Amino acid sequence: MVYVLDEGSEFDAPLERIWKYLQAEDEHEHRAIKRISVEMQGENTVVVENEVTMENLPPVRNKIKMTMFPPFGFVQEYIDGPMAGSKAFQYYTPKGNKTGVTVVGNFVGMGMDDDSVKRAVLQLLGLAFNEDNENLKKLLTVTM
Repeated sequence: MVYVLDEGSEFDAPLERIWKYLQAEDEHEHRAIKRISVEMQGENTVVVENEVTMENLPPVRNKIKMTMFPPFGFVQEYIDGPMAGSKAFQYYTPKGNKTGVTVVGNFVGMGMDDDSVKRAVLQLLGLAFNEDNENLKKLLTVTM
């Protein structure tokens, strides 16, 4: 297991807008993360199967159990795929019209050494953050 702490990023949107975005399927799209299936398990838990395509890596499928804890953040538990056994918590810090985002967790990568796992996780987190922030900027422009 590789411990990863990714902190210091800020979304260019207030916390309440982040939660609306996370819950809206039509707004929350990624170019590199293709959602294959979504299954609700209770009020705050969803199981998502997705395929991630990152630069210089083959596409990877994972099944992730996500438990939401609005407005604080959410827990991700990788239950199937090459990252099975990984667990992370993404939490938010309100900062007026911005929102701080921190991810902390233990990650595994089947067939990967620790350094490769950490690089891949940070690359994925950066990719998801940049696409989310880009989507949020577009949405805020439209609603203004």
